[in-house]
Amino acid sequence: MATIIPARPRGRPDRAFAAFYKVLKTLPDDFTAWLSIDGKSTERPHVFLVWRGRHAFLIQVAATSQQLAESALQADFFASGETLAPGDLGRAERDTLEGFVRQSLEMSGLDPSSLPMRRLVVFPNVSEGTVDEVVMLHADEAGVSYLGLNQMRPDHFARRLEAMADAAMPETGLLHLRRAFAPESVVPEEFVQRVPPDRATDAGLPPRFLDFDQEWCVKNDLDLLPSDEVPETSSIRLVTGVAGSGKSLVLLYRAMLAARLHPSARVLVLTHNKPLRHELERRSERIAGLPRNADCLTFFQWAARSLRGDFGTAQTPVGAERMVEIVRGLQYQVPSLGKLSASFLSDEIGWLKDQRILRRDDYLAADRAGRGTALTTAARSAVWSLFEIYQHHLRDSGLTDWHNIALLFHKAAVVEKRLVFPAYDAVFVDEAQFFAKAWFEIVNAALRPGGHLFLAADPTQGFLRRRQSWLAAGIEVRGRTTRLTQPYRNTRAILRFARGFYEERRDPSENESDLNVPDDTQLAAISEEGEAPAVLRVVGPQDEIARAANEALAMRDGGLKPGKLLVLHANSALERPLRAALESKLGTGQVHDAKSGPMPPDAFCSVTTLHAATGLEAPVVLLLGMDHLLESERDLRLSDDERRDLRRDHTRMLYMGFTRAGQRLIVIRRDR
Repeated sequence: MATIIPARPRGRPDRAFAAFYKVLKTLPDDFTAWLSIDGKSTERPHVFLVWRGRHAFLIQVAATSQQLAESALQADFFASGETLAPGDLGRAERDTLEGFVRQSLEMSGLDPSSLPMRRLVVFPNVSEGTVDEVVMLHADEAGVSYLGLNQMRPDHFARRLEAMADAAMPETGLLHLRRAFAPESVVPEEFVQRVPPDRATDAGLPPRFLDFDQEWCVKNDLDLLPSDEVPETSSIRLVTGVAGSGKSLVLLYRAMLAARLHPSARVLVLTHNKPLRHELERRSERIAGLPRNADCLTFFQWAARSLRGDFGTAQTPVGAERMVEIVRGLQYQVPSLGKLSASFLSDEIGWLKDQRILRRDDYLAADRAGRGTALTTAARSAVWSLFEIYQHHLRDSGLTDWHNIALLFHKAAVVEKRLVFPAYDAVFVDEAQFFAKAWFEIVNAALRPGGHLFLAADPTQGFLRRRQSWLAAGIEVRGRTTRLTQPYRNTRAILRFARGFYEERRDPSENESDLNVPDDTQLAAISEEGEAPAVLRVVGPQDEIARAANEALAMRDGGLKPGKLLVLHANSALERPLRAALESKLGTGQVHDAKSGPMPPDAFCSVTTLHAATGLEAPVVLLLGMDHLLESERDLRLSDDERRDLRRDHTRMLYMGFTRAGQRLIVIRRDR
């Protein structure tokens, strides 16, 4: 069966195209067909068809009936007094084909001989014999072939195409033609972090495209239903895959295409951190000019906008590390929790809020599957006591945390239903594994009935918030998941290094079959071996920072272009000193804080914490603070379960950090 992208026509095709589509689906698997995403546009043909990867057809479908075609032979008069001259048969369709070919040649700058293709007007409602007679007796084909399909056997259509095929088209010409037909699938070169040296030096090469799996995921089921067709539940789709397989790219292209094709619809793109939000916004501006009907926000930016600053009198919410410090200071008030770490207890308190478990009895009965560390009934009761102490402390200190903000948002949006959301027709959530159950409930509350929810996620980076299943988060994705298998970001050397680290530290007793670590076949499919990651040894944390600054300066002096370096620190407390050291070496304006906004074009490097790096990428990555994470796993206060969970979390976090690099990875570690 032929590959057809998208798999079905958008909207409600007319009867002629619906009939042709049935025939198109019968073509064998050596045919690939692209359907015009703007099916009713006169600027592109209906179909771009390629046979055996080199023989091209441009096809326009005519709605002409058998009766109307016969009038071209007989000059019959209709009741309306109109006649159809032979030369009028397929004229509008022929003009569309010719105009598109002229535009393609102008865009590519190629000679017409470089684009051998068959231009074809098909008549699904007209017999082949009638069309042949009209063409033979009356019509001037002008390089365009006509083909009637009524009563034609499907296998005969394939044979006719093969017989009509022009000479094989050079790959360059085929790519230029595809760019003209499907510009919405072009990937700008600046989005590609792994660029072969020979390609980088040839500016005349055609652009890159989404691969077939990516484009299929972007374009399928893209229609947003009209208001008179309201199903009971929302449409949900998930895209997942190995690191660098284009999950975020697919989500962004799909969101921007939905916004463009449905200008009256409301589209929301959500993620969990500011650096990724800025990157998504920058890319959307590049590919689509950020349509006015699309918003790109972090979850908490969305909360602030929706609540309009209704956060009470609390100060800026405390972050995760400050939350751990507060819990550590209060933990002594519940002596039975002395054997549990403040980090675990802080995480458990956050989980309680994310699950909206707001009563002691509900917590005692709650299913903690996936939480790792087991807790007895007595231990849960003690944790609840600490939870109440913590909440009172925040209130008395005029503080809050981000979990409380999410709870406030949920109460207003879901429980009390007092927020007047714009009824979003589609919501796209990137890095969805970091969204909590309560967050998804707010998203669903903001979707209009029957709206579209699209998720991109990588379980390898932490499966959902606090290791909950999709089903436990209220999301049913069985049978609605696309897995991308081809890694594009990293060289083989970088991905092999990351996989080796992951496999070395993975607990063999854990079932991790759902994770997206590349196998040998996927590694072998990467065309560039690349430079082996460098592990540089220094004495202490300050030496790590000094070495990173020196390495960055050497890269700039060595010709690395601005914007190509991403510096990550696994110890968030040292991220600010790191930026200061880099600025001291590189100069003012050369170091960008990734959380502050889009990267200025003249900045040399971007800096952020490892925790905030999900979704980011760069040709070159410098990673510091790895030993800060590994040493924390040796804390004697940790239970065996906590130590195992922490090791798993750190392994996934570092794997994510390694795979941010497209061409070169440098890890700065301390001497043992």
